[in-house]
Amino acid sequence: MKIIDKYVLREFIIGFLWSLIAIVSIYIIVDVFEHISTFVDKRVSILVIIQYYIYEIPWIIGTLICPIACLLGCFISIGNLSRHFELVATKSAGISLYRVLLPLLCFGFILSGVIFGVNEIISPKVNEKRLNLKREKIDKRPKITESISKNVYYSGEGNRFYHIGFINPNTGVIKEFTIYEFLQDYALKKKFVVNRAVWKDNQWLLFNVKKWTFKPDSYKVIDSLITNLKETPLDFAKGIKSDLSMGFWEFKTYVKKLQRSGEDVTDKLVDLYSRISFPFMNLIIILLGVPLAAKVRSIGFIMGFAIALFASFVYWGLMQLAKGFGHAGTLPPLGASVLPNILFIIAALILLWKVRK
Repeated sequence: MKIIDKYVLREFIIGFLWSLIAIVSIYIIVDVFEHISTFVDKRVSILVIIQYYIYEIPWIIGTLICPIACLLGCFISIGNLSRHFELVATKSAGISLYRVLLPLLCFGFILSGVIFGVNEIISPKVNEKRLNLKREKIDKRPKITESISKNVYYSGEGNRFYHIGFINPNTGVIKEFTIYEFLQDYALKKKFVVNRAVWKDNQWLLFNVKKWTFKPDSYKVIDSLITNLKETPLDFAKGIKSDLSMGFWEFKTYVKKLQRSGEDVTDKLVDLYSRISFPFMNLIIILLGVPLAAKVRSIGFIMGFAIALFASFVYWGLMQLAKGFGHAGTLPPLGASVLPNILFIIAALILLWKVRK
């Protein structure tokens, strides 16, 4: 790595990290003051509030703050190079702006992968803890595992998918219980429609069962049936996790199982594809921010940053608008997820082409 690469990358990373810390702090302070009345009314302790926001930090960084920190990092590094005439010196030495941009693009690409990893590995676990903490310690509601549940959809082991009309986890009784069993190629193998199920001696006993195996003349009625289902009443009572508590691959598996059961998953597919497209916003913001930061001497630091910040909010708004059209079925799920990225990549490349090299 050349000296100029190390220098530019170091300046960018320092600016990026300080910006990340500052914006996360501002976000938390504003959010605390917004919800302070709730915390006081519910008599939430300081330790619970601190714990709640610690759990929220990975989600804040992975889905909100990181692109803005990238934008600030561009203006701190490239903007300072421009203001101090260091870009002029590099151009005089035969080093183009494209070459100066290269280490930042590499960093942006790596950062996009890191954010995807955070959203896949860390955020789902801490989000589940955050939601449980909010439910139990802030909203003062009972644990979800202790409550009676209705209309539960659950993806289980052994390629099984369940729909439960009513379940009481305290008594271990299920009513209106439907079990779908699939082959590896997602073809439906068996279907059980159960009037009543009881959890007894660590196993499920099914009553008034209608069983289908999808071959000719396979339908039959069974009075009672003992199954080897591994799920417990508490597993079913929790139902499916919230979307925020699932990583990309787990969410993808869940969407596929919903598809196999005949559910309309258009909105879920839009959210699924967005989990891939959004992390690359960090790379796109760097592409967009560098040509604007390079013109700091001519347009001023404040004006350049305001333009780039406005562009990033336009990107965010366009992404939400495209997702809305995708949820409504106006745009295909994949198109709704990647359209904002494509448009802003084109805009960034035009700006980069027009700036003086």
